[in-house]
Amino acid sequence: MGGTLIACTFGSLVTVMSLLATTTNGAPTSAQCAANLPIQNWASLGDSYSNIVGGGAQDYKKLMESDPCLQGKKPQYLSNPDATMSFVADQEVPKLLKNTNYVTLSAGANDIGLVQILDACVYNFIGSASLDCTKLLADAASFMSGATFASSWNNLLSKTRSVLGPNSGKIHVVGNAAFFAETTTSCTQTSLAVYAGQGQQKYLTTTVRKQLNELIHRFNWWQNYLITQYNRAQLPGENIRQYPVQYIDYDDRFNQHRLCRAGVDGTGSGDINTWFATGDGLKTPITRAPYEQLKPPATCDPNGGWNEYATCRMATSIQRTSFLTLTTSGSGTSLNNWERIMHATTQGQDAIRNEIVSQIAQGPTLSGYNLRILPLGASIMQGFASSDSNGFRKIMYDTLRKTNTVTYVGSQGTAPLLHEGHPGWIITDVDTVAGVSLPSRPNVVLIHVGTNDLLTNNNIDQAPDRLGTLIDHVISVAPDAVVLVSQLIPSSRPGAFDKFVTFNARVVSVINLRQGAGKKVMKVWMPITTDDLVDGVHPNDAGYNKMAQAWIQALQRAAGRGWISAPVQVR
Repeated sequence: MGGTLIACTFGSLVTVMSLLATTTNGAPTSAQCAANLPIQNWASLGDSYSNIVGGGAQDYKKLMESDPCLQGKKPQYLSNPDATMSFVADQEVPKLLKNTNYVTLSAGANDIGLVQILDACVYNFIGSASLDCTKLLADAASFMSGATFASSWNNLLSKTRSVLGPNSGKIHVVGNAAFFAETTTSCTQTSLAVYAGQGQQKYLTTTVRKQLNELIHRFNWWQNYLITQYNRAQLPGENIRQYPVQYIDYDDRFNQHRLCRAGVDGTGSGDINTWFATGDGLKTPITRAPYEQLKPPATCDPNGGWNEYATCRMATSIQRTSFLTLTTSGSGTSLNNWERIMHATTQGQDAIRNEIVSQIAQGPTLSGYNLRILPLGASIMQGFASSDSNGFRKIMYDTLRKTNTVTYVGSQGTAPLLHEGHPGWIITDVDTVAGVSLPSRPNVVLIHVGTNDLLTNNNIDQAPDRLGTLIDHVISVAPDAVVLVSQLIPSSRPGAFDKFVTFNARVVSVINLRQGAGKKVMKVWMPITTDDLVDGVHPNDAGYNKMAQAWIQALQRAAGRGWISAPVQVR
């Protein structure tokens, strides 16, 4: 049978709301939200990803104004396209009204040098003096894992929360979407580079697309992890719904709307199904004259804003190199219109708005569903190191069965807490044993596996693909099931942490590929840091509690998309 979502409190902000249903585009209806949310004022902070960026496009915060959940709650628009995290903390946060108790925030892209990376890997604003794409990507990955990035996030969140008050208010950090479909042949001979000629054009090969997507997935992962660390320090309790900062992950809403989808490269004008602006066709074709008249500085500042940086680099190269030829087959954007590149179109902004508001309206649990759940993986799915050896499973079972019919299936454990978690097993082992329990036709499959592959250095580069094979196996036997795939809880074992970060960044593309093909597969973030581990690998009881809540929240998200169907009857 089907079910509904029960509405609840929005941290300390939202009173009990109406039962949650979902419209076809994912936006709430007026029946889903109380007439007046107890939000005194809300504000939008951050960089160009939370700021209108030219060309008449509307951004998510503007679209949120008319949403039933926020109607009449006009925000302060404090975002600055050129903002770094320190700029937001020092220049935007002090302008918040004192009775502000809800903030949407997008930051960090300028800190990791995204505009330089797009220059080096895609647009080549400087011509023959092009930057090294691979090096900049490696530099960004290193920066995100360092102390400066972590302290910048902690400082920004702390300063923002100091205005909201220590015991009230909610901060929604809004993430990013990966730009490309990765595996298609579309775009392999497409270039958005601004110069024509041998050696000047940067083609959107599958390698480049995968590298840039991995950068965004890594960026999202680090933001989520650092937010989790901050929340844990501020509120040591185990109720993750009460955490003052929540990460909004809308990446999978773009799965059928990225650049370079099968059959269409999406880089030209007129494709409303592509939700990223590339620059092509937005304005008149670029010409040399405006850039020849500029006097750029000796060094172009990558933190000076996307448009300023692109314009400076192009003026520098054109004045130095008379033979460079601008092309209209690539990015046909004129001076002062570079700020829109690789930002969401209005359709994409609407999807971001829908994800934010769906999170605002999300209740504490599900109601009225018949859930046949298969926990699939290794020792963490078994519950190793928990005080009762059940890990998250009993907590999840006790919570869900209050308002649903719940059955666990698997060859391990004791009813009603059956599972298919096998200590020490690698992905291929779990793929083999999955055949034992899948014929029972679960309508929910929970997957957390890969830890042992990484800890034993078992062909790590191919581990995400092996996980994809396991997901395909599950889908082939139980095509009606919702498959919730957890990013791995990181390990604090020596030399392990970075391997887990890379795996978690790469596995998002594995999940997105299948969801984009219409499969009911969803990524799940586990709000667990290394401080929640007992042995550098396995969660303590508090960590398993957080896992249970994260699985339930993922189920709610899946239910909101209409993915949970009644289990198939088997003999």
